[in-house]
Amino acid sequence: MPGSVSFSATPSVFGRLRHLEAQFLRPHRRTVALALAGMLVQSALLLPAPLLQGWVVDRLVAHLGQGGTAALSSAAAVRLILVALAASVACYAVRAGLAWQVAATMTRVSLEVIRSLTDAMHRKLQRLPVAYFDREQTGRVMARITSDVGTLLIFLGNSSLQLVSDLVIAVGIAATLMWLHWQLALIAFVAVPLYAINHRRFAGRLRKLARKTRVQVGAVYALLSERVSAVRVVRSFVQEEAEVAELDRQIDANRALSWSSLRAGAWQSALAVLISGVGTVGVLAYGVVLVDQGQMTVGALLAFYALLAQLYNPVVRLTQFQGTAAGTLAAVERIAEVFEEPETVTDRPGAKPMPRPRGALVFQDVSFAYRTPGPLTLDRVNLTVEPGMRVGILGASGSGKSTLLALAPRLYDVAEGQGTVYLDGEDVRGLRLADLRLAVGLVPQQAVLFEGTIRSNLTYARPNASAAVLRRALEIADLAAMVEGLPRGLETPVGERGFSLSGGQRQRLALARALVADPAVLLLDDCTSAVDADTESRIQAALAELLPGRTCLVVSHKVSSVRNADLIIVLHAGRVVERGTHEELLALGGRYAETVDLQTRAVVF
Repeated sequence: MPGSVSFSATPSVFGRLRHLEAQFLRPHRRTVALALAGMLVQSALLLPAPLLQGWVVDRLVAHLGQGGTAALSSAAAVRLILVALAASVACYAVRAGLAWQVAATMTRVSLEVIRSLTDAMHRKLQRLPVAYFDREQTGRVMARITSDVGTLLIFLGNSSLQLVSDLVIAVGIAATLMWLHWQLALIAFVAVPLYAINHRRFAGRLRKLARKTRVQVGAVYALLSERVSAVRVVRSFVQEEAEVAELDRQIDANRALSWSSLRAGAWQSALAVLISGVGTVGVLAYGVVLVDQGQMTVGALLAFYALLAQLYNPVVRLTQFQGTAAGTLAAVERIAEVFEEPETVTDRPGAKPMPRPRGALVFQDVSFAYRTPGPLTLDRVNLTVEPGMRVGILGASGSGKSTLLALAPRLYDVAEGQGTVYLDGEDVRGLRLADLRLAVGLVPQQAVLFEGTIRSNLTYARPNASAAVLRRALEIADLAAMVEGLPRGLETPVGERGFSLSGGQRQRLALARALVADPAVLLLDDCTSAVDADTESRIQAALAELLPGRTCLVVSHKVSSVRNADLIIVLHAGRVVERGTHEELLALGGRYAETVDLQTRAVVF
């Protein structure tokens, strides 16, 4: 499976590159082999044309040397020259056809490879723990899927093709030059170590700049993603100019890095051109001497000269390729980092299925920290929830309420030795993850909707839900009347992230979506915070009607959301400091009673 790519044993960039090749390119090895065979033939056909043209020149020189009366007087000689010229044209024609075929084949292969790679990255991201996305900005993740994968596409489709062609051509021409005149060839080859020195001088700098550029590109993507999604906040605080200035600063930083990289590449290319020029002049000067001494014909020198240009050009491109290679290797490193990220929340060997969950939920001595080492968000929490029981969870911000809910569907895992979460008597870490998350539905405070319609969002987890199920979920979430009043009803678009709806409507639609999924355990994380008191009261009444037989944990800052719960727990600094019913906690006179008093006085005021 493409999504199972692993790089853990090969931290070097070339090791990572080998893994990518084995996983994504090797399945196309036959097609690639045919393309490379065509490339070899195409490159080989570059050699005969200069030799044939040199032979023709020698025939013409011989003809002129004899006063123009003998060499071309025979029809046979004319036919030979015409055949040589026709063969030369044929070489160019066949090379053109092969060039098109090879380019088309490699483009198709590269597109297939990139599709598989993008799919594998997406699958990997879907399996990564939530903690990964807590620390990685969305824009940086998107940069790896778009910009870095795009860089790899350019390399596979064009640069790799040119690289192979240049290598084959360089070797073939070098051998031909040695065959034509080995002493003159040695003079031509003096430029090669100079190219190598030039390459070595700039390689490290180009690689470092490419890596910094890729990081900076990720920063630009991250800034754009964050600011575009927060455009309402930006405009509310009249920060448009400040945001434009910050984006300009990031773009300028990226431009400076790109300019440094281009400048280093330009210097490398300029020196390579200078080396080529010096080498060409040296060969031409010595070649004239050889012709004058009769050790070489004019046609052979012209053929040698033509082949020399064909030798230096690919060598120069190979040095220029350093910049592209550096950018590609940097992209490979960043892509590999995604695949290297450990999947800490996965199905364990022998994970058990859950055919008919009852909804019994137990937190036993659960402690949790988002970072190790780091402060505990939950500290030895114990809570038993019987099937069909409704539990309210109250506490100040940062007390661990949302974290407690996130542990039940394994959005985060409790570390070994830090307690256990049980569902129906089974450690949730030993249950099949897909079954667990279908059994435990979480509705977060920040309602997340997807581009599409009200129907597509409602049926996200249960595509085949009946109209009656959708209607009932909308009624419980107090959305039925609103949806029926819309011209397009369930087919009404909600816009990107649901921004065409109000905050309360988004929360209620997210609640309805969870109800359509029909989980055995419903976790409501302050999911009615954006609705008014009357609407919340109607939702609470409808939920109470629905809940018999369904376990429900309700997190809220408002006493009105939890007062009718079978059990209320109060969290403070990650610990359960109070537990009981509404009446019991009022009689206790602790934090819960203080919260009731504060909220009652606020309402009266």
